[in-house]
Amino acid sequence: MNQKLKFALGGGGYVLYAPRFPLHQLTPGFADECLVFNAQLPRMFVLSVLEQGLPLTLTATKHEMKDGALHVEYATSTKALKVHEVRMVTADDRFVSAITIDNTSKEEREFDVVLWTTTDVEGDPVSHEGDSFRIKRNLQTHDFPPVPVEIVFSSPDSKGAKCLQAFFAEGSSGRPDYEETPWFDRGELVTPRAKKPLVKPSPILPTASCYCGLFRNVAMKGGSSVTHRFEANVAFKGKGINYRPRRPDSKDENSFQAFMDRAPRFVCEDKNVERLVHHRLEALHLLRIPGGVGHISSPGVCEGTGLFHEPVAFSAPAILREVRWLSDPTLGRGILKGFFDNVRQNGMVPGRLYMTALNNADFYHADWGGGFEAFDDIHSDRTTKRAILMAMQRYSKWLANNRDPEGSGLTDICNHFEGGQEFSRRYTIIDDKADRAEDFSEQFRLKGIDVSVFRYRLVKFLARVADDLQEKAMANRFLADEEVARETIRKKMWDEKAGLFTDIDPKTRRKTGVKAAVGFYPLATDIPTPKQVEAMLKTLGDRNEFWTKYPVPSLAISDPAFDPDGQWKGTRRDCPWNGRVWPMVNSQILEGLVYVAERGNKQASKLCKGLMQKTVEMCSGALEGGDQARVFEHYHPLNGRPSRFRGVDWYLHSFLLDNIFRITCGFVVRFGEIQDDPVIDEMPDFKLHGVPVGNKRFVVERKNGKLKVNPE
Repeated sequence: MNQKLKFALGGGGYVLYAPRFPLHQLTPGFADECLVFNAQLPRMFVLSVLEQGLPLTLTATKHEMKDGALHVEYATSTKALKVHEVRMVTADDRFVSAITIDNTSKEEREFDVVLWTTTDVEGDPVSHEGDSFRIKRNLQTHDFPPVPVEIVFSSPDSKGAKCLQAFFAEGSSGRPDYEETPWFDRGELVTPRAKKPLVKPSPILPTASCYCGLFRNVAMKGGSSVTHRFEANVAFKGKGINYRPRRPDSKDENSFQAFMDRAPRFVCEDKNVERLVHHRLEALHLLRIPGGVGHISSPGVCEGTGLFHEPVAFSAPAILREVRWLSDPTLGRGILKGFFDNVRQNGMVPGRLYMTALNNADFYHADWGGGFEAFDDIHSDRTTKRAILMAMQRYSKWLANNRDPEGSGLTDICNHFEGGQEFSRRYTIIDDKADRAEDFSEQFRLKGIDVSVFRYRLVKFLARVADDLQEKAMANRFLADEEVARETIRKKMWDEKAGLFTDIDPKTRRKTGVKAAVGFYPLATDIPTPKQVEAMLKTLGDRNEFWTKYPVPSLAISDPAFDPDGQWKGTRRDCPWNGRVWPMVNSQILEGLVYVAERGNKQASKLCKGLMQKTVEMCSGALEGGDQARVFEHYHPLNGRPSRFRGVDWYLHSFLLDNIFRITCGFVVRFGEIQDDPVIDEMPDFKLHGVPVGNKRFVVERKNGKLKVNPE
């Protein structure tokens, strides 16, 4: 299966069908990787159609995505039988496949439609329940805390389904082939003698699998059509967890339309831009999750698919900037509440939110101040600010005590994971074994320019919030922290020779001299002097440093560790930060270029335009000649090709919606109103419905260079 042909199905619940490396997407059912929160299952179930006990070969002839569901038409060798499947994931965590069989011949025919799957031999035995079966497991992937689930497989549209006798069996290719099941060998669909759990053999072979399923007998007259629905209903049940979501509207089971009604509607004469905007909105639909299970106290948005299918602090502030364009502020407020309701006792914000545990040591530095401020510009709410302020104050104190114990105003990175940028010379220049770390424990200390800017933006915004809420003493403390951080970053971290800001080794108190793209982050603030700004723009635009054909590489070309292919010490790494282009970095740099361009700097405007165009090219599919936008983790700086080898193409660690609306469309929400404020020339015509500002909605349109704003 070509990686460019990939489908993703979600309903805004806790489960997702978005296989990273699909092999069987056009097999009826869910035969590729499925996600139950952050636990990965190799498949959910397969549907096989039998005639006289033998499986029919179904060949997909047509497929399309419609309203968030996959429609597939299958043909058989006889041509007298057509099968149509509608596949979706619902808002209440059900994997659903509705099969329609058309008997176009004049003869009566009889079929069996079999839903089957495999599970491991550990844990609770499969429960036979007459017309359905149940699997109860603690699912776990990687070293994440387990996810307690019960999955009920059924065909609920009418009576007539029968549970199959489950069997343990050795030998499986992992393919969705009915011939490998124990029922094929027996030549009959064996049913259990009673409603009861499967009896486990002794001893249990750990290499075996348990085959389980159910079936429907379908007798059809000539020229008739029959539709039956099959589903796997995932429920979360465990110690202290008993989650039952509300049943969705039967006309919008995957809540696709309900979500899109709250999202802005965008058309643009630049179709690459239009595709990318639609992709980002669809990604928000797929990756959002509700609150209510364990420590997931509030609605939120996961960072991506695979191992990233949970709320992650590293990307949360960027996602805040994306969801702010939704008319409903629930997701944005839920992201803030989710993380800051779960602040550890010492004040640390957890790096990830899990269902069943928060005692993991993972932590990520993140631009919480920038994200919260951007969200508040559109959805300002004193109640939210008051609720979050105290927890953010605790977090800022934790940063001061644990990541700046000497009170320098700068912020430490303690291992190569917590900055979100592993495998970089930023860290190995301090500790040559920094890249060997496997967990979040402290290994070294580095005063990081990116994380120092994040902390600066946090205290600067909190000073404003505290003042607005009449917390004068708190506001004064934040103002003092802001002043110290600004002056120290400006004076101590500026590297005149490098032409940008760099990290500091706290042991020697000297700048490391490593030219990393994060050294441009201060552009988005009032930290740099005009002279420093000009030097940074020159360095950024230098083709021998950062201005590659597809900028901006995470490490300068002139650095000895630079590798555009992502090779680190001889091996291509999954997440290399020694020269690949990361959309999250581009978003931050674009924000900085906007900040400078707004103040009349023409060089910043020129760079901003070029970087925005190249970023859209990479993420819109235009470079590969496709019409499917996808945002990957990272890209090649010389040819713009994405990291398809990772399989993660639904990823939200950048804020491209924000960048597009601000730069390509040329408007900004400022002081409670929509303002025309172009920062580049030659902007395309566009029309954007449903732009939220407070509790009002607007239509923003640019036509022949003129911006119009009207109430919706």
